[in-house]
Amino acid sequence: MKKTISLLLVLCLILATAACGKEPAETTPAAQPGTTQAQEATQPPETQPQPTEPSPAFEGDTYMTGAVGKNGAAACASSLASDIAVQIMEKGGNAIDAAVAMIYAVGLLEPAASGIGGAGQMVIYLAETNEYVSIEYMTQAPGAAWPGVLDVSTSSTPPSVEAIAIPGVVHGTLTALEKYGTMSAAEVLQPVIDLARNGFPCSERWNTNIEGRLDNLKAYEYSLNLYTDEGFMYEVGDTIKNPDLADTLEFIAKEGIKGFYDSEFTDKMVNYIRGIGGVLTHEDFANYTSVMRDPISTTYQGYRVYTTGGPSNGGVALLEALNILEHFDLKGYGFDSPETLQIMADAYAMAYQDGVSFMADPDYYNLPVETIISKEYAATRAEAIKVGQRIKTAKAGRLEVTLSETGQKVMADYTPDQGGTTHMVCADKYGNVVSSTNTNGINFGSAVAVPGTGFVFSAHLGNLNNSTAARVNMVMPGIRVRSTTCPTIVAGADGKPVLAIGSPGNWALVSAAIEGVVNYITFGMGLGDVINSPRSYRDGVSKNLTLESGYSEATAKALQEMGFDLEDYDKAFSSHVGSLAGIQIMEDGNFRALGDFRRMYGASAY
Repeated sequence: MKKTISLLLVLCLILATAACGKEPAETTPAAQPGTTQAQEATQPPETQPQPTEPSPAFEGDTYMTGAVGKNGAAACASSLASDIAVQIMEKGGNAIDAAVAMIYAVGLLEPAASGIGGAGQMVIYLAETNEYVSIEYMTQAPGAAWPGVLDVSTSSTPPSVEAIAIPGVVHGTLTALEKYGTMSAAEVLQPVIDLARNGFPCSERWNTNIEGRLDNLKAYEYSLNLYTDEGFMYEVGDTIKNPDLADTLEFIAKEGIKGFYDSEFTDKMVNYIRGIGGVLTHEDFANYTSVMRDPISTTYQGYRVYTTGGPSNGGVALLEALNILEHFDLKGYGFDSPETLQIMADAYAMAYQDGVSFMADPDYYNLPVETIISKEYAATRAEAIKVGQRIKTAKAGRLEVTLSETGQKVMADYTPDQGGTTHMVCADKYGNVVSSTNTNGINFGSAVAVPGTGFVFSAHLGNLNNSTAARVNMVMPGIRVRSTTCPTIVAGADGKPVLAIGSPGNWALVSAAIEGVVNYITFGMGLGDVINSPRSYRDGVSKNLTLESGYSEATAKALQEMGFDLEDYDKAFSSHVGSLAGIQIMEDGNFRALGDFRRMYGASAY
């Protein structure tokens, strides 16, 4: 009975907040920016308008997870977090300020997927200078990380403590604030601190994430108690608090990067991790830095698509696949056609192989990035695709990767996921746009949380190749950990952003981003249909093709006849196709924001 009541309360909460940022009906007085109809209703009950059923924010907002605004918008894994982003912009902050607040809020509300102990990358459009920049704050290997020496396995229960990497979120986000923000860390983090102290309602998604990694959390009493009610699942709607994380955020707001990476607080983290078998040192933390990198980009049917390069391997795969797809008339075949799905599946599979084979930390390897994302290379790759006949085994191209001077020096000194990832987007009235993907690697990462801190560390070294014979992405001291993240911004003919999009989901996040861009550009879809239309995902190394049931039976049958093994076709939503968060910048200057219903994402605007 308690669970039923809780579910009803949460449903009421969702319905009450769904109107935030939506266009008011003509018969309803216009809401003040940043307020909901419920907040605005101050007249006596007998004169108040009668409640109405929630309505979509815009065409295609089938599940009412969208929002519309003219001053700013945000979308991410939680509407509570996107609300915080909008609040920051209402107070005068820009999209960078809001995005940073949202990153920390999502870390509180969806701790399985991201948080202070993890990593991320962001692509930013700066309106004042009309430029695209990227901040990379991926995790980093400690000085003790040599191939074959450490146990970096994440398949054990719990993951190996030696797989814990130096976290990058604090350095990356505070660097973004310092370089491009307008507010202080204290101003940006305060609403997140308040939410951590006062509590938030338990969601169904919260428990789903815990169930998948419960055995890992059980290995550490403090970690288990952070996310459960003394070992028991919270009821949906119960209030969850994290006062330890609130204390940590207050410390970060006051002491900044040095406080986290080079202080007694650092010693507290290091001493605990080493005490349970980890290898991180104070020096490892003190040497960490986030990196400003140039975004990589390509054109696609008259638009330019920006994303992140190494150490991510998802960005190059995204751009390569789009370049390949330009060689085929997808619009002529149609969205719901076996030809379109086969071509996209094959293009993705080849791009996947190149991303895995040729990408790593660009400081340690000479990488063929410009070749992979070139039109010329895509033309040769497109020749392998035969319409109506799937590629049985996708292979990487014939390219070369070598150790850079840095990589050679490091090696010369040698002396012997369900993806836990999340995406968020933000845009402001000044024209700035942020697309950021953050990750713990696997859900809850290592499951190790230092008592009193309120967050878990990643086990991200498991993303590196631990073999001394590895050709690329080898475990080495100080190497940046590779990830599939590819936060994306699409620019129109004038160079200004028209779409910001991205997804979690290991390699499915790349496929989801590809389909999102194709839906928007090739098929002319608005944001609602870009995100809510059915999606597919091909396993890059097999003939398995995930296909949501929204595709026609004729299309599904034709794909089977091509030799694909279909998965999840009995499901309206698959857990294997990613979860997009997006913002569309309309020609009239308004914003449309939408969070994917597949993982209960949300959006806000004002």
